[in-house]
Amino acid sequence: MPPADFVEHSQVEARLRESEERLRWLASIVESSDDAIISKTLDAIITSWNKGAERMFGYTAEEAVGQSVTILIPPDRQHEERTILERIGRGERIEHYETVRQRKDGSLIAISLTVSPNQKCRRQNRRCIENREGSYRAKRRRGTRKHADG
Repeated sequence: MPPADFVEHSQVEARLRESEERLRWLASIVESSDDAIISKTLDAIITSWNKGAERMFGYTAEEAVGQSVTILIPPDRQHEERTILERIGRGERIEHYETVRQRKDGSLIAISLTVSPNQKCRRQNRRCIENREGSYRAKRRRGTRKHADG
């Protein structure tokens, strides 16, 4: 291999290593988040599930991935998912949508939901969405109400 090719090859390998390190770093942020970070298809099938989702909803990734996201939605709120998917299908982003979801044990949790179309998937002609569900606002609201009541 000529010296110039060797240098170029080494630079490409270095950039590849840096890119892989960045991806591992970003993945660790998602995994360690207290928020439930879920990706799903426009057909509402869960494709990824982080530890925050496990803690919030009680399902392991193995139990949730491949299932319809409707396992998290109480029967009286199933209509919300259709509306959300229609909006995302038009390329809209949904931020801070306050709603209620259902845990594996059947208990309900108030959440603030953010749903974003994943542009990388769109460019690859795939249909996927990223959900971020956090219960911070609900906890704060309950804490404030509890404080005001007592």
